[in-house]
Amino acid sequence: MMIKEKLDQVIALIEKAGDALLELYKKQDLDISMKPDATPVTEADKLSNTLLRKELKALFPDIPIISEESNIPDYHLRESWKYCWLVDPLDGTKEFIYKNGRFCINIALICGTQPIFGIINNIRDKEIIWAFKDDKCYIKKENQISELTPVSNEGTNLKMVVSRFNMTEAEFEYIDYLQSKGYNLELIPLGASAKHCAIAKGEADIYPKFGRCYEWDSAAGQIIVETSGGLVVNPTDYSNIVYNKKNMENPPFIMFNKKIREQIEEGNEIFIHHK
Repeated sequence: MMIKEKLDQVIALIEKAGDALLELYKKQDLDISMKPDATPVTEADKLSNTLLRKELKALFPDIPIISEESNIPDYHLRESWKYCWLVDPLDGTKEFIYKNGRFCINIALICGTQPIFGIINNIRDKEIIWAFKDDKCYIKKENQISELTPVSNEGTNLKMVVSRFNMTEAEFEYIDYLQSKGYNLELIPLGASAKHCAIAKGEADIYPKFGRCYEWDSAAGQIIVETSGGLVVNPTDYSNIVYNKKNMENPPFIMFNKKIREQIEEGNEIFIHHK
């Protein structure tokens, strides 16, 4: 694969798509419709999708693309793919509509069933974060590129990032469980993959996601979190998330930062065994 050789172009592409989203973000009246699954889609989703698909195809003509805002090929075609792109052209559509700014763009390269490259444009924080499997995690901020080094939470509270709009009963039960074990929790509501970025940067400790979520929502964030030293696990059977499945809905998962992963590896299984 030639991804690393074209990394600058991929970064430029996700920046370009982010700039296009910001232009539409300034509009007073946004064209909004509802998809069959009762989630909103805007002209911004569609514009970003068109731009990303066109330019990814030009850069990597042999790699098929799966995008949230395009028709998904049948599984009998996809199951033979060695590589594919997973794209969320506007992660956080509700955040975009309500203008709280917490929306992102996610692009991940899948090899078989696992992500091997992921990049997120965390638009409000004006940062782009990416990682390759078995490599380092990097961040571009204020036109400076550096290796991402997670900060350490020195406080007594566990910082947990949660969804602004889609908290589930199971997630509230997990919060209650951790509190019953003596942990003080600070809940930080964030939109879209800004939550994944916060885990990777060490600004948050835990992100539980037990509600509806799709592969394009998590693939880029997963490899970024894991490469930064964190852990992403299905708490029901402790398995990895699998991608390019027949059903592209994710199972429940929890993201942990580096500090919590190290505690788990040292034998503290409280964070996973929550039933």
